[in-house]
Amino acid sequence: MNYVDITSRNWLGGLTLDVVSLGEVMVQLNAVEPGPLRTVRLFERHIAGSEANTLVGLSRLGFRTRFISRVGDDEMGMAVVSELNSYGVDTSCVKVDSAAPTGVYFVQRGYPIPGKSKVAYYRSGSAASRMDADDIKPELLRGARLFHVSGITPALSASCRAAALGAAIVAHDDGALMSFDTNIRVQLLKIPDIALEVVEPFLALADIVFTGSGDLDFLFSNEDRDRQVRMALELCPRARVVVVKCGAKGATAYLADGRVLQASAFSVPVVDELGAGDAFDAAFLACVLKGKEVDEALLHANAAGAIAVTAKGDLEPLPTWRDIGLFLAAYIGGKETLIR
Repeated sequence: MNYVDITSRNWLGGLTLDVVSLGEVMVQLNAVEPGPLRTVRLFERHIAGSEANTLVGLSRLGFRTRFISRVGDDEMGMAVVSELNSYGVDTSCVKVDSAAPTGVYFVQRGYPIPGKSKVAYYRSGSAASRMDADDIKPELLRGARLFHVSGITPALSASCRAAALGAAIVAHDDGALMSFDTNIRVQLLKIPDIALEVVEPFLALADIVFTGSGDLDFLFSNEDRDRQVRMALELCPRARVVVVKCGAKGATAYLADGRVLQASAFSVPVVDELGAGDAFDAAFLACVLKGKEVDEALLHANAAGAIAVTAKGDLEPLPTWRDIGLFLAAYIGGKETLIR
């Protein structure tokens, strides 16, 4: 097993590192037309993975990013590394695992529910699922301002869980902020009690927590929304802010000082909703890293999420600051506002 070398460009050099993340990146085969996969004959090849999506989003917004993962010693692994490099993500910490393949998944669009996508994963035993604590070297995270991970990575395997938690602890001890998105995948964590067991250690460490109405319904299925939120907040003692994403209904931020801020979503034509939550996370975190207030972060995050659903692919529609500024000028009026 080797580190990627020839195809990777470690462009960070001696510059300050902003954000580090780890997780699985897969090849996405996205149906060209809506309909059941059994009838689809044409697919577009994309690259996607929750943490990588967020990392690319942050890279598009001007931050220096590094990704830790494993890919297979195959063409798909080469595609993953090449794609991340093209967005300026440092992949020098991605390992090539010759004993396991790169994961693949298929996207069924607009069927049986118009505007909704369904996913079929082929990731069992993937190279990324074989990440372990030995992949986490303190020097890979040293000096980072933020470490980000989602609930998907620790759900892949026990060794991935150890790697993700080890990275979170190293980053925390080094003084970095930690953000965590619960991002529950029912295919991986089928029982709420098991899901809670997996995500609790990360919630306990996180400074910034993202979750969603679907995740809350899964984790606390017998409770009303207010009770679900209270139960979630109790699991996040360090969190400066907990953000609940509710799709077309917008998002609500619960701050450590007791304030509750709400932001409405933007109504846009939906082409492919996959990756919208990761785009939201990227823009929110970018605003936090730039010292912006939470209400401004929510506004820009909702705009980024709306932009992301207007095109196929998770990475391709991730916006720049200028894209977000133009979108907000069009949707809320006034002059273009541009964060730099």
